[in-house]
Amino acid sequence: MAITMKRVCANVERLYGMKLVAGAAGMEKFVRWVHIIEDHEVPRFLHGNELVFTTGIAHSGTDWLLEFIMKLQEKNASGLVLNVGPYISSVPQNAINYCEETSFPLFTVPWPVHLIDITYELCHRIVANEEIEVGLAAAFKNLIYAPDEVKAYKPTLERRGFYSESQYSIVVAKPEFSEKTDEDEVLNNLKFIANRILNGSGKLFCLFFNEDMLVAVLNDFDAKMTGDFIKSLHAECEKSKSLYSLFAGASPLGKGYLFVPSAYNKAVCALKLAKMQNEPVLFYQNLGIYKLLVSVEEREVLQEYYHETLGRLEAADKKYGTDYLKTLRCYLENNSSVQAVAQKTYVHRNTINYKIKQIRKILKTDFSEKEKLKYLIAFYVSDLL
Repeated sequence: MAITMKRVCANVERLYGMKLVAGAAGMEKFVRWVHIIEDHEVPRFLHGNELVFTTGIAHSGTDWLLEFIMKLQEKNASGLVLNVGPYISSVPQNAINYCEETSFPLFTVPWPVHLIDITYELCHRIVANEEIEVGLAAAFKNLIYAPDEVKAYKPTLERRGFYSESQYSIVVAKPEFSEKTDEDEVLNNLKFIANRILNGSGKLFCLFFNEDMLVAVLNDFDAKMTGDFIKSLHAECEKSKSLYSLFAGASPLGKGYLFVPSAYNKAVCALKLAKMQNEPVLFYQNLGIYKLLVSVEEREVLQEYYHETLGRLEAADKKYGTDYLKTLRCYLENNSSVQAVAQKTYVHRNTINYKIKQIRKILKTDFSEKEKLKYLIAFYVSDLL
C-alpha cells in the first residue's frame, strides 16, 4: 500500500505553510520519492510518482512554468511544489488552470521555509511507510512458508487490520517480456499500477514480490472485485504499451490465516497454467482436474507418478532426439485420432502411425482406455512440476 499524496502531505500546511493551490483531485496519486529540480529540462532520472520542488532560481519570470509542468506530467510526476519568493513571485493563472484541469497537484511553500527541512520530513514519511509495507509483506511471506509459526507475526498482521477471522484470496501476476528492457523498473511500475487500482477498492490489501511474481493478498475481496482488479491491471498495462505480456492466476476466497498458504499455491498453479495455455488470467476454480493434482501436498508423489508412467519415453526423447512425448500428448488430447495429430503437427499420418507404434513398444502398453487415461494424467502432472 504505497503512500498517497494526501497522506504524505498531511499537516504540511500547519507545519511548513505548504498550500495546495490546484489539482486537488490528484491527491490520491502515489509518491515514490521527492526531488528538487531547477533546470527547465525535466531530468531523465525521473521514473514517475515523484513529488518535485523548485525555487525557479534558474529562470527569469514565470513564463516557463506551464511547459515545465507539462513535462512533469509526461514523466508521470505526482505533483509540483513552488518555493514562492524572489524567483517565483506568484503562480501564473495558466498554470493553475492547467493543473486543475489535469488533476495535477500544485503547491506553494513560503520562501523562508528551508526546503531541506520539508523534503527531509516528506522523505522520512515515505521511508517510514515503506518500512511498514516491508514488515507487512515479510509477515505474509512467513505465513505462506511457515504457517505453524503464526504467533510470531500475528501482531504485525493485526496492527494493519489483517485478522485471523478475515476472508483472504491471492492474485499472482508475472510479466513475460517480449524484448530486452529494464525488468526491475517494469516490475516496480507494475506494483504502482496495482497499488493505484487496489487503493480505490476501499479494502485492505498487501502487495509484494516473491519469486519474480507480483503477489496481491486481498482481504475480503469477492470474486467480482478480484476479477475487476485483474481486468483493470491488464487494461493499464496495455494502455502504457508495455513490452510484455501479463499473466495472472487467482485463488478462491477462504477464511483465516491458515488459508493463505493454500491460496498462494492455488494462485501460482493457476498462473502457471495460464502461461502454458497463453491465457491472460485463470481462476483456480476453473482448473478442472488440475485442482485435484495441486491438492497433493507431497510433490514427490507427483514426481514419482510422472516418472513411473512417462519416464521411459522422456529418456528416449533425450537419447535419440525424438519428439515422442509431444506426439503422445497430442494423440491423447485428440481422442487417439492419427488424422488429427497429423493435421496439428503437419506430419504425414504414416509417420504418426510409426511414432505411435514406437511409443507403444517403449511404454509396453496396448493403449486401453484405462492406460490412455493414466498417461494423460501424467501429462497434466508434468504441467505442475
